[in-house]
This record gives sequence, structure tokens and C-alpha cells, in this order.
Amino acid sequence: MYNIGLCKICKQGLLEIVKNEKTNKIYICCDECEAEWDLPSDALCPQNGTRGKYGKSIYPSLSEINRLNWDVDIFEHHN
Repeated sequence: MYNIGLCKICKQGLLEIVKNEKTNKIYICCDECEAEWDLPSDALCPQNGTRGKYGKSIYPSLSEINRLNWDVDIFEHHN
């Protein structure tokens, strides 16, 4: 599992990189407050995120994440 740091909204959760199970859209979601963002830059600003926009999520592989060419530090974590 991968993240980009701590949530700027709740200041408690990790900003996890997740993928919508049906569409395969990769996005950022806080594991505490469940705010969601399309891009890491929006999550790190912080801009208000959405909730429940994407539905059920799964964890993408590092290779899937790297294909996005996001200009952000990516950290590995384990639950």
C-alpha cells in the first residue's frame, strides 16, 4: 500500500493511493476522514475533497502508480 503523506484536512489520516474497483481510476483517499481527491496536488494543498464519489476501492500496484507520472513523494506503508 502506498501513500503521499498525512491528510491536511483531518491531520490524522494517511493520504492513501487507491483505485476504484470498477473503473480502475487511481485517486487519493484519506484513510481516516475518507476525503477523496483526483490528484495529489489537490490533496496536499489542501483543497476540500469529495466523499463517496468513487465507490469501493482497492490498492493499485506501484507500477500502476508510476505510470501516472505524479510529481510527488510516494511512501510505502502496511496496515
